Parts: sequence; C-alpha cells; structure tokens
Amino acid sequence: MKKQLLAALFASGALVSSGAALAGDAKAGEAKAEPCLECHEPAEDFADTSAAEIEASLKKILAGTMKHKEKLTISDADIADIAAYLASAK
Repeated sequence: MKKQLLAALFASGALVSSGAALAGDAKAGEAKAEPCLECHEPAEDFADTSAAEIEASLKKILAGTMKHKEKLTISDADIADIAAYLASAK
C-alpha cells in the first residue's frame, strides 16, 4: 500500500524534489570553499566533475567512507554551495 501511495504521489508530481531547491549557490560556496582551496585547485582537481559528483564525495568524506586529510564539519547546505562553486570554477 505504501509503495502504491508513493508511486501515485511521484506520478502526480506532488512528491518531486525540485532541482532548484537542492542546487547550491556557487557565489556563497566561494567563501565556504576557501579552506578547500588551500590544497585543491578547482580547475585541475575538479575539471569535468559535476556538482553532484563533488557533493557525493563530500558526503562520503563526512560519513567516513572516503578518506580525506582534513576532518570536515559542514552542513548539507554548505556541501551544496561548495560543490556548486567548485564545479563552476573551471
């Protein structure tokens, strides 16, 4: 029953997450990414990497499933903003 209800909600568009609502703000991400830029060069380290891929990597680092030399303490909104900035800074 739950699956049918969810399927109906998705089909109707009532339960669809908007890409705009989830997209990060590259301008806000520029300031938030300053610590990242101490080691990473966006044009080299993130060339041809989408914001979604960067966001997924940052979430893996936070979850401890991907190694990183620095401990990250950032929110989901920060992740989206940083990912948007790094993906656009080519």
